[in-house]
Amino acid sequence: MFTEKHLPESLSGEELDVFLEYGWYRMGQTVFTCHFLFFEDNLYSPVWLRLPLEGYRFRKSLRKIKRRVEERFEVKVRPAIIDEEKELLFQHFKKHFKGKLYGSINEALFDGHERNVFNTWEVAVFDRGRLIAFSFFDLGHLSLASIKAVYEHDYRNFSLGIYTMLREIQFGWEKGFDYYYPGYFVPGYSRFDYKLRIGKPEEVEFYDLKTSTWHPYSSFDPERIPVRVLNLKLFRVGFALSGLRIPFQMLYYPAFESSLFGTAEEQFLQSPLFLHIFSDHYLNPRFVVYYDLKKDVFVFSHSLHREVLEKFLTDLNLTDAEKKLTEYLINNTVLAEDVTEIPVVNMVKRVANLLKSVRRGRLNV
Repeated sequence: MFTEKHLPESLSGEELDVFLEYGWYRMGQTVFTCHFLFFEDNLYSPVWLRLPLEGYRFRKSLRKIKRRVEERFEVKVRPAIIDEEKELLFQHFKKHFKGKLYGSINEALFDGHERNVFNTWEVAVFDRGRLIAFSFFDLGHLSLASIKAVYEHDYRNFSLGIYTMLREIQFGWEKGFDYYYPGYFVPGYSRFDYKLRIGKPEEVEFYDLKTSTWHPYSSFDPERIPVRVLNLKLFRVGFALSGLRIPFQMLYYPAFESSLFGTAEEQFLQSPLFLHIFSDHYLNPRFVVYYDLKKDVFVFSHSLHREVLEKFLTDLNLTDAEKKLTEYLINNTVLAEDVTEIPVVNMVKRVANLLKSVRRGRLNV
């Protein structure tokens, strides 16, 4: 699955290292991974990032940000403290943040749980004793992960969100950690691009979902991200269906993220994007085509109930071919699956011809 969540009762530093290595991250008191996200009614693919710390040092522009902050403000790096001052700053921060945030810092970090299974530290920035920025980061055995940064809007010109990441990185190399994980960026959605500023393209690494390996960002190809692959694959099917004059709609599958938020135990589709076939005949999707990225196959499936499909067999006017196809529909949810779109399109065409008989008044399904 492309969206998964795990709630550990305990978590060692070595275990956190493994999760981070395979593109998992913290959410509340869980660890999760996802490769599709919905933002502002659009589908995107997050790309997980990390920074190897061996031999890494800040380039000139980043040193300038650090120097400007540290010459004026007091900075503390220490085990995380959740207090009223941080909660108040977080509420101020939310007023200027474009997007959804948790109701409180406590909710964001602990998600209703009474204890923290993570080893969480903080960077706190003070202006003459007043808290103006803070960030939280988790320590593994050889890795550290940046979790959240909050800053006072009036101090935004000091790039405090970037600065706290730099201090986390500095902490990491000073303590001998191997990797720093800032989370993900989202191609086509610029809000997260700031994470790419922590290093040069040849220094920052991205997680390749296909190979489960990390590569320099300088080799990143946006055409290979999951959402782009899905669009191209389904476009090929759609082009063929248009030639056959078979109506369809490309839709998002909103339940795809449900397992991440605990609202569903299983998913009918293994894709967040699909084609609703015969959209002129069915108001809600009953026949769908999607591309399974895990298996690298096109899939044509249906969700009609068996008792509905069995009505076909009661019609004496069915041809032998129609009876055979109807029996296949009754006994199989997946109607066609192949590495190319051709067998899938051919099966869609066969079902389309069967539905034409329905429309001529033989049956009503």
